[in-house]
Amino acid sequence: MIKYIIFDLDGTLYESPEVYQKFAEAAYHTYAQVKQVPEETARRRLEERREELKRQKGFAVPYTLALISYGIDIETWHRMNAEFFNPADFLKPDEALRSSLLELKKKLRLAVLTNNNDVQTRRILEAIGLTGIFDHVFTFNSFHLLKPDPAILKNVLAVMKARPEECLMVGDRYEVDLIPARNLGMQTSEVKGPAGVVEIGRRFESSLYPDIKNQ
Repeated sequence: MIKYIIFDLDGTLYESPEVYQKFAEAAYHTYAQVKQVPEETARRRLEERREELKRQKGFAVPYTLALISYGIDIETWHRMNAEFFNPADFLKPDEALRSSLLELKKKLRLAVLTNNNDVQTRRILEAIGLTGIFDHVFTFNSFHLLKPDPAILKNVLAVMKARPEECLMVGDRYEVDLIPARNLGMQTSEVKGPAGVVEIGRRFESSLYPDIKNQ
């Protein structure tokens, strides 16, 4: 029986081309500052490395991995992107999503699992009106690991005191969010943005997820 839903954040609970572009610009800025090169050089090198990593892994990789491949540690990247911009400047409350999650919260325990850092995650959740809804918010700072490392999900299960078969993992990236969860025995649902999350809420309300356990 499903008792927990774990949501990815970026691309799942919100969609914003402006925020995604700002994360890219923050990555170029971070590389340029650390390596002392022009930002255009930083942009070219990071995009070339992302393409190389995509060919190796078979899926698009975040700027985090490209920066790590150049010897820039995650803590530096997170500190500098939080200083570079605030996602709240480009986001607004999503009332349909909030309403759907509040209904789910009456029956299930809800969590967020993101590779983002504490600061940016808090800003995003506040901006889209979801502060206080989730029982747990797991960021990179929680375990200092990155999805798709399966150790993250094992830690999440331990903290929530949940079994894999009790969990539904919801995300927009099949290889990063869903495959590791499925390999652990979780149910999964691929969505493209908050409209997909709202649809999951409708399915629970309509009992199209029959293996739900009320809390």
